[in-house]
Amino acid sequence: MRWSLAVLAWIFAAVAFSANHTHPGSLTPDKPVLYHVHGLSFSSDGKTILVPSHYGLAAYRDGSWSEVNGPIHDFAGFSVTEPAIYASGHPSQGSRLPDPLGLVKSTDEGGTWRSLALGGEVDFHLIAAGYRSNAVYVLNAQPNSAMPGPGLYLTLDEGKTWRHAAARGLEGEILGLAAHPREAQTLAAATDRGLYLSRDAGERFRRLDRGAVTALAFDPEGKRLHYSRAIRRELISAALDSQARTLIRLPPLGPDYATHVAQNPKDKRSLAIATQRRHVYVTHDGGSKWRQIAKDGDLP
Repeated sequence: MRWSLAVLAWIFAAVAFSANHTHPGSLTPDKPVLYHVHGLSFSSDGKTILVPSHYGLAAYRDGSWSEVNGPIHDFAGFSVTEPAIYASGHPSQGSRLPDPLGLVKSTDEGGTWRSLALGGEVDFHLIAAGYRSNAVYVLNAQPNSAMPGPGLYLTLDEGKTWRHAAARGLEGEILGLAAHPREAQTLAAATDRGLYLSRDAGERFRRLDRGAVTALAFDPEGKRLHYSRAIRRELISAALDSQARTLIRLPPLGPDYATHVAQNPKDKRSLAIATQRRHVYVTHDGGSKWRQIAKDGDLP
């Protein structure tokens, strides 16, 4: 139970930080930028690792970090698909986008953003979009003009219409969501009580594993689900058709644990993780060797 409460405390702190920091500053060499990391993804060409936080969108490419050449939004929910990025949060200073952002979309890896839905109403802290499907799932915290109450919602038309998911069988606080890359009806959820899978757009979930699961992601083909449990600090790759599991070795994390995991869409042996302490690691050989590319939020 101790680990569960620690995870929840981190999330509540992130929510509080976002509520009081709506206008983040620029990246500077002497200031950490990965505050309360809200996502981790490879770009669709597999050449860049994208990390959104409250101080914009950082990109790791060709062995070095840079700030994405675009507005420095205060990002919350964030999900990368093959054609676009979907996100939420608060706009940067001088932006014409509404505050909060609602659901926004970029088709140039964060260079420009377009408002899709619920701008000025909602700051979604969890967004999961299918890599090749048209499904976008969000976790809503309070009623708004399109959602009568809190809970899990799905849009198949980029926010024009929303469907509430009953989420029967899903237990505990939701710590992460992952949308299947091809099947719009398939969604995985990580909670402080386990790993859950839905095959009917979130109406019903069944538990695949127990314990606090703090990071999850489908592989780009949707055949496997990668997830990490805080208490054991391990990364597991589970086959969806047979539930056969493979253990992927993580770097030594000590008391730290993974909060996000991503797989390169162009190379199945290339993975990245971000941790609660805002470390970022990458492996190109399936976990045999890991390289730390960010430490305590500092970007070399």
